[in-house]
Amino acid sequence: MLRLIDIHKTYKVGPEEVEVLKGISMTIEKGELFAIIGPSGSGKSTLMNTMGLLDKPTSGSYFIEDTQITYDDDRVISTLRNRKIGFVFQSYNLLPRKTAIENVGIPLVYRGLKKNEIKEQSMEYLKRVEMDKWANYKPNELSGGQQQRVAIARALVGNPAIILADEPTGALDTQTGQEILTFFKQLNEKEGITFVIITHDPDIARQCKRMAELRDGVITDRQRKVDR
Repeated sequence: MLRLIDIHKTYKVGPEEVEVLKGISMTIEKGELFAIIGPSGSGKSTLMNTMGLLDKPTSGSYFIEDTQITYDDDRVISTLRNRKIGFVFQSYNLLPRKTAIENVGIPLVYRGLKKNEIKEQSMEYLKRVEMDKWANYKPNELSGGQQQRVAIARALVGNPAIILADEPTGALDTQTGQEILTFFKQLNEKEGITFVIITHDPDIARQCKRMAELRDGVITDRQRKVDR
């Protein structure tokens, strides 16, 4: 599914170069519920941006479904990102002036689908996350948990190969956060959807099938099995 081989990422900060990722190698198989855990500043966001094709590694190789990613054509990268990867963010990243159903349909707009197809598919995925009754509500009319469910529907609507969730419960209270995580687990177990959850919370990581601990840009605890 996903394979990273000796991934390095260096940023230039003024006259200095700062190496954030220091030779990351890992494989995530289809149908996994995988956690990447680490404290702030460990390189988690940089790793997620690399996995999500939002950033280019300085060196190393990255494969999605056995296809090696090259970075010589931005349009190809954008198409791959749109078709292969769904994102769920801590802050939901919903467009405030658009309704729930309009937000869900955004990835399909970029694929050039017709309006009626976008509406039909968006409603289907809102039903899957039990948000169809709120299809015409705007984000500020929804609770945090409801907004995150809309964000999950948006991530799923394009039927991507993998969902990357960056601190998906970080802006939620404990109970709502657990409900969202339970929903991830149900999607993973019943539908085989592949999830990578980026988190600093060991309680969340322990509920995933496998995990890798990232510290100072290095995997220090390599993908151990997690008791569930």
